[in-house]
Amino acid sequence: MFQEGFLWGGAVTAHQSEGAYTACGKSPAVCDLFPKPEHSDFKDGIDSFHRYDEDFALFEEMGFTSYRFSIDWSRVCPDGEHFSEEAMQFYDDFIDSMIKHGMEPMCSLYHFEMPQVLMKKYNGFYSRKVVDLFVKFADKMIDRYGDRVKKWISFNEQNSIGLIGSKKVAYGAVCPTGCDEQLFINQLVHNTFVAHAKVVEKVHTIKDAIVLGMVIYIPHYAATCNPLDELEARNQMAVTDMYFEMFTYGEYSSYMLAKMKNENKMPEMEPGDLELLKNNTCDWLSLSYYFSTVASYGKLSMDMNGNAKAAVNPYLKASEWGWQIDPLSLRIGLRDIYARYRLPVMVVENGFGMRDQLVNGTVEDDDRINYMKDHIEQISLAIDEGVDCRGYLMWGPIDILSSQGEMSKRYGTIYVNREDKDLKDMKRYKKKSFYWYKKVIETNGKDIAND
Repeated sequence: MFQEGFLWGGAVTAHQSEGAYTACGKSPAVCDLFPKPEHSDFKDGIDSFHRYDEDFALFEEMGFTSYRFSIDWSRVCPDGEHFSEEAMQFYDDFIDSMIKHGMEPMCSLYHFEMPQVLMKKYNGFYSRKVVDLFVKFADKMIDRYGDRVKKWISFNEQNSIGLIGSKKVAYGAVCPTGCDEQLFINQLVHNTFVAHAKVVEKVHTIKDAIVLGMVIYIPHYAATCNPLDELEARNQMAVTDMYFEMFTYGEYSSYMLAKMKNENKMPEMEPGDLELLKNNTCDWLSLSYYFSTVASYGKLSMDMNGNAKAAVNPYLKASEWGWQIDPLSLRIGLRDIYARYRLPVMVVENGFGMRDQLVNGTVEDDDRINYMKDHIEQISLAIDEGVDCRGYLMWGPIDILSSQGEMSKRYGTIYVNREDKDLKDMKRYKKKSFYWYKKVIETNGKDIAND
């Protein structure tokens, strides 16, 4: 059963929703390198830059109490170093409107919106110079909005930095010629741990403010009962576990530290780094969750390039994009995380992408409703089993472009009338799931039936 004050709402990014590509002097960001040419780009988004008040009114109608957003670094700090007062005023107004419509703001400081100039000039977070510039940006945002924003995430899905095969360009970095790739990754991981710790240090100077350490959580089942498959599953989960260890205890996990030392791939650390990490731990843990995968000895379970692909589990069905639907694994994961770390945990991203058809001003999206219903039910069961889970945010409560710039992969309870190449009028329409999620929130999760 969900406790009183359980947070219900949704999450988006600035770059997938705002549009207004050059407003306030905004510069190109590294996320602009993601979209596939057959889809769209992020220049128009769903025009939430101009329509956020209208959208927040719809979220208020659904009953949202929490809303996760990102601040576009490339808008408020186009050259990576100097700030745009016009852009910061935009976020003042944006946050004020959110609060007016009954939602508590949750801010992600980094969601792949680094100005490209910092990639070209310094190789992104591979450089400690960019760590310093990010901290300068973060400090400015926390000072500016900390009187109203009390929940902060430093890096979206921070463990994706360490996952083999994931796009390091998301962090403005490419492996230098002649550099060992794993050593490069280890350095990038360390630098972003330092940046994260400095964000924690700053947030904790703000009254009542907390930091949520965030991962993308992809549980790995052993493909068979062969102990080697179980070992592979644990080894591949070790990166995610390392982040939970750092968020909770301020230390590298013993396994990953030993692995880096044994492979002679320790990152360069500056004096005081380890003390900084130790002294600045998170208040809550948080995760995005979409699917699970299976591990077979000697094989990678995930392909993280572009649209993530998981090894096939014959016991599960999958979405059109190959993401396997596994609500039970979310419950198992929440139990494991809470048993190990005993910090409040929150699901800050979860949803179902599908192709929607607008008919007579609405969308019959039962598959989306059933996906969310099944996941919310498993969260409720995890809470009944002792997990201190504080909230659920659906991904993309209003249709936004996917990470690959694809408008046809929709997640929202609100339909936005645009396609990849045709912007149309971007009018908003309530889907069937809008009314279902409204009922769920009104009853605090007691009534999740798809009537």
